[in-house]
Amino acid sequence: MRVHIVVTDGGKTFEGEAALVPADGARHSRSTPSRHPRASVRTKPDFSLPLRAFVNRHAKTLGGPQKFALLLARMSGGKTGVPVSVKEIEKAWNRMKGLMGKYNGAYTTRAKDKGWVDTTKPGHYALLSGWDAALGD
Repeated sequence: MRVHIVVTDGGKTFEGEAALVPADGARHSRSTPSRHPRASVRTKPDFSLPLRAFVNRHAKTLGGPQKFALLLARMSGGKTGVPVSVKEIEKAWNRMKGLMGKYNGAYTTRAKDKGWVDTTKPGHYALLSGWDAALGD
């Protein structure tokens, strides 16, 4: 059996794949490889986590527009249509530069282009129904 393993130690993440065998040493063989593509490992966001822990868990491999959508999702509780001020988002982002990197205003436009967020009124963004595609894009 093949498994995907993710280990976090002291803020560093290690991941890889391994082949596991039963403890009794018996091996199971498969004559033909699986024809089904592997499903990507994606955890459902836990909006009850504190903001920094939430970002640390979900944003490590994401690009800027994806991080913007994720941060907006956390700040709106994962609910679509809830407006959040871009100033609040930028302020939260800048408190986590070590995790998020430098904020770039173009991330908002790129997230809009992908259909993850939209403006509800000037200076405010809200999630759209397909925002969770940002987690695996």
